[in-house]
Amino acid sequence: MAIGLQCPGTSQAGCQLQVLELPVKIVGRSAVATVGINGTPVPLLVDSGAFFSMLTEAAAAQLNLRLKPMPQGMEVYGLAGKVRTRLTTVQHMQLLKGEIPDVDFIVGGNEPGGGAMGLIGRNILSFADTEYDFAHGMVRFVFPSDACEHRNMAYWAGDTPVAELPLHRDYRENNPAIRADIKVNGHDVTATFDSGARTMVSRGTAHHVGIKDSDMTPERQSAGVGTDRMDVWNAHFDQIDLGGESVRNNRLEVADFSIDEEMLIGFDFFLSHRIYVSKKQSKMFFTYNGGPIFALNNGDRAGHDAGKAAAALTADELARRGAASLARGDLDGALADLDQACTLEPTNADFFVTRADIRLAQRQRDKALADLDTALLLDPAHDQARIQRAGLNAARKETAKVLEDLATLDQRLVPQSEIRRSIASIYDRLEMPAQALPQWNLWIAAHKHDIGLDEAYNSRCWVRMELGVELDKALDDCDEAVDANDKDASFIDSRAWVYLRMGKPQKALADFNRGLAIKGDLASSLYGRGLVHLALGETSAAQADLAAARKAQPDIDDSMRQAGLPVAPAPAKP
Repeated sequence: MAIGLQCPGTSQAGCQLQVLELPVKIVGRSAVATVGINGTPVPLLVDSGAFFSMLTEAAAAQLNLRLKPMPQGMEVYGLAGKVRTRLTTVQHMQLLKGEIPDVDFIVGGNEPGGGAMGLIGRNILSFADTEYDFAHGMVRFVFPSDACEHRNMAYWAGDTPVAELPLHRDYRENNPAIRADIKVNGHDVTATFDSGARTMVSRGTAHHVGIKDSDMTPERQSAGVGTDRMDVWNAHFDQIDLGGESVRNNRLEVADFSIDEEMLIGFDFFLSHRIYVSKKQSKMFFTYNGGPIFALNNGDRAGHDAGKAAAALTADELARRGAASLARGDLDGALADLDQACTLEPTNADFFVTRADIRLAQRQRDKALADLDTALLLDPAHDQARIQRAGLNAARKETAKVLEDLATLDQRLVPQSEIRRSIASIYDRLEMPAQALPQWNLWIAAHKHDIGLDEAYNSRCWVRMELGVELDKALDDCDEAVDANDKDASFIDSRAWVYLRMGKPQKALADFNRGLAIKGDLASSLYGRGLVHLALGETSAAQADLAAARKAQPDIDDSMRQAGLPVAPAPAKP
């Protein structure tokens, strides 16, 4: 469509835009767009930080795509390290109501989350000027006329203040990163605007702007598309200045990047702003939407939406805006939009699923469950609704309903589906290892290079150990998990129990000791070590460990019995 550009405070006669719209859905902390690949709808995360579009290995297998080696000498790196990749060519890609033939995708990396099967990178996002309007669930590709040169491109702004940032020009790249100079605590920093990432400051940059290691609070480990993890802290930053916008009293994440970036400005900034990236001007224009600018901030700026009134929006626009409001933490606004969307289109299952997400955020589980029931009546093939309902019913001990949903999913899903991991986890919660094992087998076979593989190996090791089957394979699984992360006490605990089941008490004892050196109150390791001491005739040590295990987890004897594991004699009554 063509629209006239009206920019704040200037005469813009003759400036015209041709605009193509790509709807996106905000899922958690991600923007997900659906494209067609050889006629199959495929959800992809919108990632302005990715230089090229990607599909996961599981997605490529599910779509029956042929893989070939990457061009010689070409390697792909993410925030946490190198990515094992191959290449595929999609014969027909359906995008923006048209079709593009012979589109290359890199294949590799981890599951992006949010149901996405890969990433839309800058080779697609940067073919025109790009507008990121996540608050209204839209990415727009804009083709400005020559009369728009040197104009303020925030055509929607009206009287709203517009910030501008000159972007770095990189003539070596056809689709350069969105990179600009900003100030952090008064120091010059180069920031990359990455819609697929969390806002993070590199540890070296944090030191440069006056943040000491003693100022940082350990938070978590994180991974990107690569196979490694990086340590993440959070710290207080006094002031961020970018394009005339100043944000004070910030709590930001700090990480040990393995790539040469000073700072990533991520999805939280994209959600709280409407952004126009001009290729010809090499400049970014943006206005503030409302809500916290950075995810860890408390949001001292009031949330607002400068868009159209709800009465002027379609049901789909309401639903997309409501999902964005949910991500910003505006639960009341999100619910109002989804209520209206469900009223306008009461046969759209997706709307009820989104409203269920809002109800869950409001801790209204019964109402969320009712919305999921409605969604599945409208669309029995809505797999995300079904797995969510199974999880909720599992928490409510509605086992028969859970098993019915899981059986339906097992029959419907392709072997490579990411949902199989959730199915396996729910069977684990229900203490049904025989049903969990085949799901873990399918997921692991399709995700051989995923960052979550260590946890999956540990889970499969444990269910094999519980069943007392394929103990040699269980040991291999636990070895894989421990080799990947030898600081996780639960992985070491699982291997110790395998040794115990194999009749190797000394090896079990060594692993129980090793795990307890990391996490001294891990009840299952204390209990298992107590059983080893009993087998070795070390009664006093056994009684001490068993007492400590029962103190840490009073129902541990029943839990072991229910899992089919060895149970220690009851403690003697005084």
